[in-house]
Amino acid sequence: MNLMMLLEMATSGFGDRVAVKSGASSLTYTQLFEAAGAAAREIAGSDCERMALLDVSSLAVPVGLFASAWAGVPFVPLNYRLTGTELERLVNEIAPSYLATDAERAESLSKLPNTTVVDRERFLEKATTGPAGEPSWPMDPDQIAILLFTSGTTGPPKAALLRQKHLVSYILGSVEFASAAEEDAALVSVPPYHVAGMAAIASSVYAGRRIVQLPS
Repeated sequence: MNLMMLLEMATSGFGDRVAVKSGASSLTYTQLFEAAGAAAREIAGSDCERMALLDVSSLAVPVGLFASAWAGVPFVPLNYRLTGTELERLVNEIAPSYLATDAERAESLSKLPNTTVVDRERFLEKATTGPAGEPSWPMDPDQIAILLFTSGTTGPPKAALLRQKHLVSYILGSVEFASAAEEDAALVSVPPYHVAGMAAIASSVYAGRRIVQLPS
């Protein structure tokens, strides 16, 4: 099992349909598939063990999520509301990582060891213009798909593990493939670091529903 199965099916079934829209920018399912492949090449070439995103919602969220699945590394969406010290601790904890973030944070975080930091716009530019490579990804169901840091109400954030089999089986058991009409859309207002944000992307892709993002 792998999240890329869902995107591959969507691309085969309705590749020209708009998959995600963020402001004036958008990607069709075919474009999202190709961007995930190109980003996966970048991630794999960095020799990092995790792909992290520290940012508000943008096209980088679905691209990063599926690129991580393609590359076979966990996707780690970090809470952009944390303090600098808290973020540095988490980034050090997930190292070595490939981290996409906003331009303001990219400079300071690039000083941390074992962290390849790329500006979000640069990440998207490489993803949407680079070669996708062969459509081949690991199918180990126990592989970690997403690391979600959560602290509940007290204590430092701890990583909750969501494996490929957890996410894929949830979608297959709760969403009918291609069940959305072409004009159907889902407004995603939850942040990337919340499980609802991840579930909204996976379920909408499988259903063929257009994802419309609110940045924050």
